[in-house]
Amino acid sequence: MKKVIVSILICISSVSFSQREFEIILFDAAVNDFDVIGEDSYEKNNRIKEDITVKVKTEVKTTTKAEPSGGDNFEAKNILDGNMKTCWVSSGDGKNEDIEIVIDLEEVEGINAAVISDIYFFNGDRKDYHTWKDYNRIKKVTMTVNDLPYGEIKFEDTYKQQSIDLEKFKIDRTRRCRIRFRIVDTYKGNKFNQVAVSDIQLIGKAK
Repeated sequence: MKKVIVSILICISSVSFSQREFEIILFDAAVNDFDVIGEDSYEKNNRIKEDITVKVKTEVKTTTKAEPSGGDNFEAKNILDGNMKTCWVSSGDGKNEDIEIVIDLEEVEGINAAVISDIYFFNGDRKDYHTWKDYNRIKKVTMTVNDLPYGEIKFEDTYKQQSIDLEKFKIDRTRRCRIRFRIVDTYKGNKFNQVAVSDIQLIGKAK
């Protein structure tokens, strides 16, 4: 997929988590201008071959979740299922909510190391375009890695896939990796005062 990096104001060296010197990075997520809301066959299995989310057995936790409604559930696990028709929805307006991505290679047989180059975000509820507009969408998050500050990311208000360029985050079996996003600002939905995220995907290599 084509990506256009909007801006990176401060760069950071590419080293392993155990050795990394953390700096605050301020940057905008890149928008994939070619992403569209498509047919169910596309939306329900929306992954590229470089997506290693499932391969490294990623887990996700959230501070809260909305109650089920009309047969739909809004569990945190929906964020990682590659299905744009399911989503996580917060119980409130989303501000100060945490989304925590956990990678523990000790639990993954046959994989000793992974490198993450990008994190793909599919903001809002992409069930359809009207539903996407109904719920709050993330505008800005702070990001920490293993409880150390990494950066502040601003998203555009678009249903299209957006990506965070991590250069080369290296993970090995010696330490569990926790990437946490704290929502600090949102775009207002037309109907509901809850924030929604359809999917998050880790792009890279694992071996």
